[in-house]
Amino acid sequence: MPLKIRVKPEDKILAGGAVLKNVGKHPADLLVLSDGPVLRERYMMNRNRQGDSDMSNVYFLLQVIYLFKGKDKPMDNLVLETIRNFAKLYPVYESETKTIIELLEKKETFKALRVARSMLSENGESPIDPAEARSV
Repeated sequence: MPLKIRVKPEDKILAGGAVLKNVGKHPADLLVLSDGPVLRERYMMNRNRQGDSDMSNVYFLLQVIYLFKGKDKPMDNLVLETIRNFAKLYPVYESETKTIIELLEKKETFKALRVARSMLSENGESPIDPAEARSV
């Protein structure tokens, strides 16, 4: 099913392995016709942010699974085990981690990434580096 996405001026998206940037002064409407990962800039976590916290490590792993279509790959089990361990260390996030695991098992990786993003937000973190963030 095609995905219609609006990209604000100067915003970036990652689509199928390519980073695209709207260099115009107006929003751009794009229609993604193939089944590939699409990720807005505000969801992208750079590798240098990955070690900021245990939660950012979980987020980064989910991002990798989503972007590289990790369905039924050996790394999937490692990610699930890491998330289960995270839940043991941080029981306050038991509900969210359970939801993430259920979504991953249903192959709904982007929805799992959204749950992890909301966990980061609740913890005062962001996937993107604050120094790179700009006011929109």
